[in-house]
Amino acid sequence: MTLAVLVAAAFVAAEGGEELRLFQTTPAKDFREIATAGFAPHPYPAVEALDVDGAVERHEFLALGASLTDASAWVLANMPAERRDRLLRELFTPEGCNLGAVRLNIGASDYSTALYSYDDVPGDVEMRHFSLKRDDVHLVPIAKAIQKVRPDAFFFAAPWSPPGWMKTSGLMVGGSIKDEFMPALANYFVKYVQEYGARGVEIRAVSPQNEALCETMGEYPCCTYSARQEGEFVRDHLAPALRRAGLGTKIWVYDHNPDAEGLAHLAEMLGMPGAESAVDGIAWHIYGDVNCATNLISVKTAHPRLGFYHTENGPHVVDKSRNECWWAERMFPMMQNGCSTFTTWNLCLDELGMPASGAHLCGGFVTVDSDTHEVSYSPQYRLFRHIGPFVKRGAHVMEVKGDRGGTRILLFRNPDGENVLVVVSDGNRPHFRRRIVIKYKGLYKTLPLPGGMISVSTLVFK
Repeated sequence: MTLAVLVAAAFVAAEGGEELRLFQTTPAKDFREIATAGFAPHPYPAVEALDVDGAVERHEFLALGASLTDASAWVLANMPAERRDRLLRELFTPEGCNLGAVRLNIGASDYSTALYSYDDVPGDVEMRHFSLKRDDVHLVPIAKAIQKVRPDAFFFAAPWSPPGWMKTSGLMVGGSIKDEFMPALANYFVKYVQEYGARGVEIRAVSPQNEALCETMGEYPCCTYSARQEGEFVRDHLAPALRRAGLGTKIWVYDHNPDAEGLAHLAEMLGMPGAESAVDGIAWHIYGDVNCATNLISVKTAHPRLGFYHTENGPHVVDKSRNECWWAERMFPMMQNGCSTFTTWNLCLDELGMPASGAHLCGGFVTVDSDTHEVSYSPQYRLFRHIGPFVKRGAHVMEVKGDRGGTRILLFRNPDGENVLVVVSDGNRPHFRRRIVIKYKGLYKTLPLPGGMISVSTLVFK
């Protein structure tokens, strides 16, 4: 971007020569660039400015992401090719959200068109009958199509259940892993990573189990692990098997909420001799109590080497409270407290939240009408739209002090020094103030915010 172009979008040129652009979304106007004044040497004594000069670098940003479930792949595969290609560009390039991470399901999840694993032959511990033929129909082609528009997409994966014959229930639904089949399950992971790799899709990280403490009461695939089991599986079986196969795939453990039960599970598992050294990161969700996001701080203090990755939480078909503010209340604290990614759930579903093999009422990050194939965009998409195109891989999440005026803010600094400030506000809230003030290089800028409505604003400045 050149200064000449930037100044065209400003009321007047910035006094300090800073380059800046402002983008905004409101109920009245969709995402657009709007005019804004530059920085000036005049402070606002009634307002404590957001001190960008004094902001402290925290962890690196990897990407925003979405889950390419079996259901999402089916929806995309059944769209007209031209419309599907246009949607993928909107999702994975700066034309839209610029998603950079893709979560795959190892076998069936609750958003699959059927229950399945890749090896249903009991006792096949060597995985001689392992087959991706089902994924080759929709999932692999859509993953390859994503790579065409986003070549550096970061693919990672998690199972909802191992093959049923490895579990106490004998089924994909319910039960826990049998200790004697842990070596077979490690072989299953290795084959999965190898077979996707052979198709040109590198699986960069895996979780041993999605929501390892969640028993779904017979509703959809799951597998419960005790802390001992998850620790032993990772330390004694999965990490060595990946290493023997010459695979650099990372291991992210736990994959669920940072609540008290989860923290106890992690403390016991990572406290086992040799367990933490086999682990590269912790995967998190943020369902339930939003205040649990602060629990990441104590885990990071105890395990500073491990990366943090938010891997699942998405829209709802019926619950309309999940607006941009609702998402900011969950997303921003997770990223401020250590997460390098924030990943939504189903990339796309139809208007009823289908196809589904489970009981939840999840909606798509985008919704594709089952008759017309017209696309509609969730509030979560509209929030991601204000981050993905501007924040580069390798940017730092910044800790910044100052008065937020009743808003939620998230500040990033790109590798080239460019700052990206995202502000989410609800003009109907009692403590909302219609402006925040930003201090940068000793200059000040007021950022006006719409009253009486929800708004998302992104200020890019350097």
